[in-house]
Amino acid sequence: MVTPMAPEINSALDHPDPRQAVERVKDVVQRRLLDVYPTARIVRTDFFNHTYVPDLLMTWSSGAHRSERRVYLRASGDPGLLASDVQLLGREQQPLVVPLAQLGTGPAREQLEAVAEERHTLVLDPSGLGALPARTPTRTPTALASDAIVEGGRGIMGAGQVDRFLYAVGTGVEAAREGRTEPTRLALSQVSRHTVPDVSRRMSTLMAAMWQGSGRSLSEFPVSVPHLASLDETSLSLLLASPEIRDAGFWRRIRPLVDARTLLRTDITDTPNLQHLMRSAVQTWKGHVCMVVEPESARTGGAWRWVIENGHLGLHGPGFVAYVASSRKDLHAPEEFGAPLLAEVRERAARFAIPLTSIRMLMTNRSIGYDAPGEDVTHDPQLDGISAALGQEEGVIEAQALTSTRIPLRCNFVSRIASPPGARALVPFVELLGTTLRLFLGLTAEEAAQLEHLLDSGEPTAARWEQANLFDG
Repeated sequence: MVTPMAPEINSALDHPDPRQAVERVKDVVQRRLLDVYPTARIVRTDFFNHTYVPDLLMTWSSGAHRSERRVYLRASGDPGLLASDVQLLGREQQPLVVPLAQLGTGPAREQLEAVAEERHTLVLDPSGLGALPARTPTRTPTALASDAIVEGGRGIMGAGQVDRFLYAVGTGVEAAREGRTEPTRLALSQVSRHTVPDVSRRMSTLMAAMWQGSGRSLSEFPVSVPHLASLDETSLSLLLASPEIRDAGFWRRIRPLVDARTLLRTDITDTPNLQHLMRSAVQTWKGHVCMVVEPESARTGGAWRWVIENGHLGLHGPGFVAYVASSRKDLHAPEEFGAPLLAEVRERAARFAIPLTSIRMLMTNRSIGYDAPGEDVTHDPQLDGISAALGQEEGVIEAQALTSTRIPLRCNFVSRIASPPGARALVPFVELLGTTLRLFLGLTAEEAAQLEHLLDSGEPTAARWEQANLFDG
């Protein structure tokens, strides 16, 4: 919905006190920019209509990166004067110029547009500012296009130009997702002309990834792009925040372009598309450690969902969060839990067919070990005798378990941390999580079925255990 800005600006300028008029105009523009891009922080300066000092400074974070855009208010809508002003502004600062009057027409306007494009400057007149859509919780392709204008638009944009850009890019993102050539080509043309190189590259990368996700080859993409080896955190954030894509085949084709480290650098916390990505990635992504903790706050309905919290990737279930990482140092300090009884651990292991090759138990202040390297000791009758001798009060503090493909995991029941031997050994998430949660938690039949469903991507099982390169940073 278009928000008429000219009447608000004119009303603010009509205030009899010039200082109050300036503050009121800044308030109008600031409020509108925050309506369109509420995650930004906008700071006002003490200047107005200054040659090179901005009226407003707009900053925002995208993943691990912090960006800014300087906003300049101009009292005149004369294209010739504005062209002279734009040439004085720093190109690398990607200025946003808001004339407080409608732009004039004619050759001077064409010259302004050429200068603004070359100087990486966006001249956004009141009608264009009003045509930008307000931010909504759903990140539609049109919303992504609107963000591209705010973050890195260039040239001149009035209402007509904004509408055409939003439509072309919004339609193009959808077209790339379906592998349709012409709408994708048009969107890429609009992005290339009307946004600065960084934003253009980001949007092109997103569309190229969606193009590959549709099943079409990158060689068929409408424009020439470098070999798309992976998505960066900004492009991945755009993809995961976009409307839900339920096609499992799409995520299977996208998965090679994504890795866990990049995912953790995004600003994503919990979206439907994150669930689809992880459903596909759980078979192939590998980690070294899994730590199970109690959640700081309960989630409604006890839903099983992947989340990113405080830079950690975790599976959130009823009453727990299971974090996975490539190194123990990547996780916070563990909590401490009571050691379960030997009978409980043996029952869980037998129920889920998890072989235990060693068990360490604690009785008062004495530790007792029982092991048979490479052999399952879960059903050994000697354990019955040990349990009876100790009054069936022995708590298991650690056990070595074998996954379904016989990967050894050292499972500490007190800290609820599990990892394979060797500081750099990596195990697919499906093995690491599946074995850990089934041993550490007393899962109900319904919870066990839910976990089985969550870890089953429907794809062939990947290669299991690997030792990371010793010299890999």
